[in-house]
Amino acid sequence: MNLKIKIALFILLLASLGFLRENLFVNINNVLYNKLYNGNNSVVGYLVFLRNVSYNVIYTAKWFITPFFAFVFWFIQKQFLNVLFNEKKVTRWLSILYLSLFLLAGIFFVAGWALGDINKGYTFSRLFMGLLQSPVACMILIPTAYLYKQTTEQSE
Repeated sequence: MNLKIKIALFILLLASLGFLRENLFVNINNVLYNKLYNGNNSVVGYLVFLRNVSYNVIYTAKWFITPFFAFVFWFIQKQFLNVLFNEKKVTRWLSILYLSLFLLAGIFFVAGWALGDINKGYTFSRLFMGLLQSPVACMILIPTAYLYKQTTEQSE
């Protein structure tokens, strides 16, 4: 398959995954809001079954869905970087970036809890987890890898 077609497919896949993730979380949050405040926010058809699930179960499920999406984004971006560069070093950078951001998210969450301001800790933690559930890593690593590749080729 042509490289341009592969790139287009990866971009389409990442964009579709982002829209799916956003749609899922917006609707889960609508269900949670409806349960907590007796609201009447609309919920997309494929999640109507959540009306019969308890608030705590749905809320807890979000804690598992978030790292799942982070893993899926990591995996797709790893494959994308492999197609573009076919270098283990670049995919290793991606993994290190993901692990670092995941650790930062955990550190900020625990620090907020330990310091008695879990909301601030959660806010920063959520920021880092949001980066993990987006194509931002590729947006950083693609130009970085191209620059790295050019500098190593010039020094040889």
